[in-house]
Amino acid sequence: MPGTRTNGWAKPGAINGYSSAALTAAQYLTEYIVGFNGRIGAVKVNGRTAGTGAGNTVMELLKNGTTMYSTAANRPTLLATSTGEFANTNPDVRSFLAGDVIALQCASISSTGHAAVAYTVVLEAS
Repeated sequence: MPGTRTNGWAKPGAINGYSSAALTAAQYLTEYIVGFNGRIGAVKVNGRTAGTGAGNTVMELLKNGTTMYSTAANRPTLLATSTGEFANTNPDVRSFLAGDVIALQCASISSTGHAAVAYTVVLEAS
């Protein structure tokens, strides 16, 4: 029998994911069960060690297994040989409900993905 959802107090916060090793495609940095209704306030990704190859490292934000970026080109992206902050934009789908599972994932890499990658998603209560 499936569990029931309880409503938590509206407490804004952040979901943080990190990988010290080189990222791989489809790698999850973390999954988080949200305890309140709200929306995504900000998305920030930063890579300290460059990857290799001629492509990009692209990150993904999933809600219950479905992308929150309807426009794939808006996902956080950084040129494989660069370091620093990814091109960060808020997702097209920003709302979530208590009990939703938010996952921070690496969608794709070039030859070798970035390492020492920090991924933060700021949550706002509604």
